Amino acid sequence: MTVDVTPLTAPELNLPEWSAAEILDMPVADEEVLRAVIYRAGAGEWRWSVSSLGSERGELISAGTARSAAAARTTATSEIAKCIESALD
Repeated sequence: MTVDVTPLTAPELNLPEWSAAEILDMPVADEEVLRAVIYRAGAGEWRWSVSSLGSERGELISAGTARSAAAARTTATSEIAKCIESALD
């Protein structure tokens, strides 16, 4: 008996178009983490998202676009700060 071990490929994925992402993890109580992800979506467009990650599941908290990486970082950081402040109230 022979087994075909030819690797499978996904021709629809164009790997050179993948861009690097910036990720910021902020640990919070009870082994939860708030994660901000920022990446370039195209010329003059940066996308950001903030999610909660826990031991059992994660949730998207907020997401949006900005015109620069710096603006995306600022917005994502502000969203994380809001989450931490509301948890303390």
